[in-house]
Amino acid sequence: MICYSPIIRVIKDKIVPSSNSSPANKNTQNSLQLDSLSLKMAHVDIYLVRPQMLDKEVHGFFKTITSTKEQEKINKKRTDKGKQDALITRGLIRCVLSRYASVAPIDWTFDTGWNGKPSVSDECLPTANDIEFNLSHANGLIACAITKSQPLGIDVEYTERNSDTYKLAPRYFSESENRDLQTKPYNEQPLEFYKYWTLKESYIKACGGGLSIPLNHFSFDITKLDDIKLSFDAARNDTPAHWKSFLFDVTEDHKMALTLKIEALKIETVKAEQPCITTTIYVMNNNGEFEIASLPLT
Repeated sequence: MICYSPIIRVIKDKIVPSSNSSPANKNTQNSLQLDSLSLKMAHVDIYLVRPQMLDKEVHGFFKTITSTKEQEKINKKRTDKGKQDALITRGLIRCVLSRYASVAPIDWTFDTGWNGKPSVSDECLPTANDIEFNLSHANGLIACAITKSQPLGIDVEYTERNSDTYKLAPRYFSESENRDLQTKPYNEQPLEFYKYWTLKESYIKACGGGLSIPLNHFSFDITKLDDIKLSFDAARNDTPAHWKSFLFDVTEDHKMALTLKIEALKIETVKAEQPCITTTIYVMNNNGEFEIASLPLT
């Protein structure tokens, strides 16, 4: 039996260098005041940021640790909000990764897969050899999930976005998912839509195939939210027992889903048929500190 049990770690780490740090030391690991954490199998750490709440000091620090290539991509965003979210996303992953490996945030380098999925480059190996991470952002929320050795995907969605969910569901969802949506009151269907949508996005991101994987070739059953089921049709060659998914209500207007590949974990599990998956959720406050989050965020 797979269980879902949030683990509370009382940690408050400030990522912005203190004001008395010398310029020469501002990019060092010690000046970031980041506790060293260890990655564990069957455990996922999730980091959440609300961009609109961060102080300018945090934005400024993120600019100092992003690469020239990243800055060029950030500057190509058409809106100030797009540039801000891109900067925070890149700064966040650099600071998060440095909690788990002896690499300063400014020193991380990344590769991009054929589908656009980022990964730690060979230059940072073997220090970060077993790190798996995934990023997602929506209006007002950025999320990063990190674990050890297991492919994973995370997706966040702003449920108040201007989307015609009544038309999107028949186009992208499976027959069983559409049947379930139709059983809900008409005005509740848009919110139910985002439960399925985030789950589907998290699965294809964990697979690494992106939207090249037809969304109606697999189905989620969310009858029991603490035991979400995944199934595949004949066109999708995959095994339901290799995956575990979770749904989160992050805010009143944000849904989040996490999907983790557990195939390797089952081999290592001796006393249980399947492993117990646990998570810890952190939120970054306005000063750039990571704190334990209680969901939904207020």
